[in-house]
Amino acid sequence: MRIMAVDYGRKRVGIAITDPLCVISQPFLTLNVSSDKELIIRLKCLIKENQVGCILIGNPLSHKGEATEISKDIQRFLKRLKKSVDIEVILWDERFTSKYALNLLKSHGFKYKRQKVDEIAACIMLDEYLKSQPICPV
Repeated sequence: MRIMAVDYGRKRVGIAITDPLCVISQPFLTLNVSSDKELIIRLKCLIKENQVGCILIGNPLSHKGEATEISKDIQRFLKRLKKSVDIEVILWDERFTSKYALNLLKSHGFKYKRQKVDEIAACIMLDEYLKSQPICPV
């Protein structure tokens, strides 16, 4: 079973996913969505198609570890998602992942594409989660 990470946004959502052994993460895709309902439907399809056993939802806390403006939206989405899927859903601190992803792209000479930043931010979050685990939790 794989682990999926979600870099939540009101319009764009970056997705990263692990290999089946939960060792390697990779940017997967960016979803353009108009509502949480649409996002949940699309995530449920991705979960099934890719045999996902756990999903991380990024929560971009402030540098002081406090909730940000989007944190309330994420909490609301998290509750809806947990009611809609039968796999583990984890809220994960993803502060500064988008900034780090943007710097990573720029330092390697890639043109700025918001979709890629979102996917890479999700991948960074997933890498951090994997490093925190002694073994694959799925």
